[in-house]
Amino acid sequence: MFNYHYPNIGRLDRLCKGHYVLCQFGYPHLVCKPEDKPADPLLASPLAQFVSCASYGEQFLQSLHQWKNVPNIVNKLFCYYVNDDYQQANQHTDKIINLLATALEQGSLVIIPLDHED
Repeated sequence: MFNYHYPNIGRLDRLCKGHYVLCQFGYPHLVCKPEDKPADPLLASPLAQFVSCASYGEQFLQSLHQWKNVPNIVNKLFCYYVNDDYQQANQHTDKIINLLATALEQGSLVIIPLDHED
């Protein structure tokens, strides 16, 4: 699915260092915590527009590609963010998206665009 192989990306346990997502247009992005950003000098810098307003993050997360992403990607992002595999069971998807958008606004999560090949 992805041509990127950064270590521990996409895992579901404590070793997880982020997740790959595809936006509504099918372009790949890496969502991770700033401390988990891969040490790749060719990796683009994180997108800054999500820091200005939480609504940009909400729009991005609500419009992720429906069938090209792994199932329940928003729940997996939330579990990664809170470091708890069972926390998302108590939350509604809209609430999870709101919390993740707030984390993007605060800089606790970053979205890094990855080069795409057509």
